Amino acid sequence: MANTWDWQAELAKAHLTQTGLGEFLGISRSQMSGLVKKMIQGEGKTATPLDEERWNKALEYIKFKQQQLQEA
Repeated sequence: MANTWDWQAELAKAHLTQTGLGEFLGISRSQMSGLVKKMIQGEGKTATPLDEERWNKALEYIKFKQQQLQEA
């Protein structure tokens, strides 16, 4: 993701909220917010392997939900 606007647009295309995505990942609202800041604003420079794993799962889930909506 290039910026927070792109992030919000991708979530909207998948009919997801950031909080809902955090629930899917099993993390709290504040943890999800921190992950987004690390990965988008911080460009992943300070991300731990766990952060990267969660981020990749989040992106895969967003793509999955977007595909579901296109097929419906």
